[in-house]
Amino acid sequence: MQLKNYPTAPLSRRILAMAYDGLVLVAMYIIFGGLLVTAVSKAMGLEEFVRLTPAQAASVFYIISFLYYSHSWRRGGQTIGMKAWRIYVTTLDGTPIRLSHCMLRSATGLFSLVIVGLGYFWMLIDKKERTWHDIASLTRVVYRPKGVE
Repeated sequence: MQLKNYPTAPLSRRILAMAYDGLVLVAMYIIFGGLLVTAVSKAMGLEEFVRLTPAQAASVFYIISFLYYSHSWRRGGQTIGMKAWRIYVTTLDGTPIRLSHCMLRSATGLFSLVIVGLGYFWMLIDKKERTWHDIASLTRVVYRPKGVE
């Protein structure tokens, strides 16, 4: 399937897909975060659970998110939320998504969120409808309308 020929996904679909993925990520944070804290506590021989600092917790959340997104994007160009809204990540030249694309997309996407979503809303003024993470990673998010193959 040649994804690069599809139209750019609108911001509304991207936000809705992120909301769906947020639910998946919360479940992953609970499961993997609990397993990590339990494993570290047991390995250190502590009776109580290890308490993570806010910076450590943020790092764990970012790593879990990065692994989820990069695995999904590299496996089929979609996360669970993106499947629901029929959007895909594709490279500008149509080649498979590489780990470097994922690293740039996730880091720039996080930065875009931290500054009140400015990098996402950038697509509303960009002539090519690109977000900051689209620009940084040389990728784009496309929408495949229903019934189009």
